[in-house]
Amino acid sequence: MRGKSATGKVDSIAVLPFVNSTADAGNEYLSDGLTESLISTLSQLPNMKVMARSTVFRFKGKEDDLQKIGQDLQVSAVLIGRITQHGDQLGVQADLVNAADGAEMWGSHYDRKLADITQVQSDITRDLSNRLRIQLSGAEQQQVGRAGTTNAEAYRLYLEGRQLWYGRSQEGLKKSIDLFQRAIAADPNYALAYTGLADTYNVAPSYDIGITSKQGGQVAEESARKALQLDDSLSEAHVALGMALATNFKARDSEPEFRRAIELNPNNATAHYFYAFGCLAPLNRIDQALNEFKIALSLDPLSSITGTNYAVTLMEAHRYPESLAQFQQVIERDPNFGPAHFKLSQFYATTGRFPDAINEMRKAFSLTDPAKEKPRTPDARGYIDTTMDMSGADRLGSIAIAYAASGNRDKAVEYLQKGYSDGDDILMWTRYPVFDIIRSDPRYVDLIKRIGVPE
Repeated sequence: MRGKSATGKVDSIAVLPFVNSTADAGNEYLSDGLTESLISTLSQLPNMKVMARSTVFRFKGKEDDLQKIGQDLQVSAVLIGRITQHGDQLGVQADLVNAADGAEMWGSHYDRKLADITQVQSDITRDLSNRLRIQLSGAEQQQVGRAGTTNAEAYRLYLEGRQLWYGRSQEGLKKSIDLFQRAIAADPNYALAYTGLADTYNVAPSYDIGITSKQGGQVAEESARKALQLDDSLSEAHVALGMALATNFKARDSEPEFRRAIELNPNNATAHYFYAFGCLAPLNRIDQALNEFKIALSLDPLSSITGTNYAVTLMEAHRYPESLAQFQQVIERDPNFGPAHFKLSQFYATTGRFPDAINEMRKAFSLTDPAKEKPRTPDARGYIDTTMDMSGADRLGSIAIAYAASGNRDKAVEYLQKGYSDGDDILMWTRYPVFDIIRSDPRYVDLIKRIGVPE
C-alpha cells in the first residue's frame, strides 16, 4: 500500500481522535484537543506525512478496524489513544499500530497531574520519534511537541476554544472568542491563544454574528501579529496573518506569510488550502492554486470545505465538468454540508441552470435557516429573489453573482461596489466566470484596481 516505504519505515501517520474514558463527558475537549495538538506537533517531524484533523475526525468512535482506516487514508501507521481520570490524576495511553498488518509497533502510558497536562504531548512526541528512529537536533527537540504554555488553565481554555472553533456554529464562535481571550488573560505570552483568536475573527463574519469582514480582518491581523511577536516559528500564526491580510484586500502581502507557514510545516493542510483559495486564486494564478489544493487534499482528503472550494476554483478555471464532479463528490460524502450546496447553487447559476441553482440554495437554507425558504419562480428572477433572502457577510457578493448570472450588469457592479464599501470579503468572488460579462466595464476595472488584484 502507499504510505509505506520499501524499507518498511513509517513515513506517514494518522492520529485518530483519542477516546475520552473519563467519567465526565465535558472532558471531550481534552481528548479532542490532545489529538489536535499531537497532529500539529507530529507534523513537525522531518519527512513525516501526518493526516489533518478534519479528515481523521471523520473516524471518531470508529477505530475498530485500524488496518482498513490506515489503508483508506494510505498511511503507514495509525496512532490511537485513550484518556482516563482519577481525581486530579490524568492517564493517557498511546499506541502506534502498523496499518499493513494491524500489529502494535509502540505503546506507552503516561500518568500526570491535570496541572501538568501541557507536558503530555511533548512526552508522546519525543518517545514516538525515538521509536521511529527520527533524529532531531537539540533545537528541534525543544521545538517539537511543546504546548506553548506551562499554564494548565490557559491550555484548557485554549483547547475548549479550539473545539468550538472547529464546530463553526454562531454561538460556538462567540464562546470561542471569550475562551481565547480568557486563555490570553491566564497567560499573556501564549502565542497559540492569540492565533486561535485570529482564526476565529477570520471566519466569524461568514457566520452572521455581527462582525463584518473588514472588522474581523483587522482584529485577526492584530492578533496574528501579536502571536508572531511572541513566537515567529508558529506555522499556524503565519496562516492566520495570511488570511487576515487577504481578507483586508492585501492578497499580495499575504503570500509571504503562507509560504513561510508551509516552510515551517509542509504538513499544514490549512496553509496549503488558504494559500490556494485566499491568495493564489484571487491573484488569478489559477494553475498554482489548483496545485496547492491537490497538496491540501493529499493531507486532508475528507475535508468538505477544501473539496468544496477546490470545486469552486475548477469552476474559475472554466473546467465545468470537473468542477461539478467535485461538488457532487463532496455532497455524496457529506450531504448536510451547507457551503457545498450554497456554492453548487452558484455553479448552476453560472452555467444557466436556474431551477437547479434555486434547489441547491434552498437545500443550503434548510440546513441553516429553514424559515428563509420561500416559493420562487424557477428562473433567473427566482434565483435573485432567493439570494436576496440571505444574511451574513457573503450576502452582497452572492447577490452580485445572482445579478451577473441573470445578465444584469449594472446591478452586478452595484452590489460588488456595495460589498467593497461595506468591508465584505468580495476578494474571493472576483474570479468567478459569471463576472466575465462585466470585466471590461470601467466601473468593474476601477473596483479591481482598488481591491489591488490583477485582472
